Amino acid sequence: MIVQLYKPNPRNTGCAFSCDIGSANQKGEPCVYVRAVRQFSWDDKKKTGSFSQNSKNPEASISIKLNEVEIGGLIHAIEKCAEFKAYHSYDSNKTQISFKLWERQGRDNAFSFGIIRNSTNKFGIGVEMSEAYCLLEFFKFALQELYAYRMTRNEEIKSRQ
Repeated sequence: MIVQLYKPNPRNTGCAFSCDIGSANQKGEPCVYVRAVRQFSWDDKKKTGSFSQNSKNPEASISIKLNEVEIGGLIHAIEKCAEFKAYHSYDSNKTQISFKLWERQGRDNAFSFGIIRNSTNKFGIGVEMSEAYCLLEFFKFALQELYAYRMTRNEEIKSRQ
């Protein structure tokens, strides 16, 4: 995982989000995967939460692949403090993705990052502005990796002609 956000809490309602670059297809084209895992437990003595027990549970974890336009939408949302929404449909799964400004009274604004699968299976995390900046740079890097890959492939195809 390149970017990891963990937000455990004593109510055991926290979530962990991670973003990574993977391969989208047999050609090996880079893409971004976002994974969310719900908190499994809370250790009150250590004041820490655990997520690992839910990482393999399909009801308590989700993985989505973002395309380049969605990545661009997230970059725009972070840069402009705007809202981004996307919708994925695969087989019987319907997934909603949202990233929006979270205006907090008496505190600095942040973002809310949410993923909802089939209307009821919800994953959400607050993203502080410092964390949003890290996501911004990661998303820009991911696009650069994608375009560099395509440029190289394009040059290889041209050289064979």
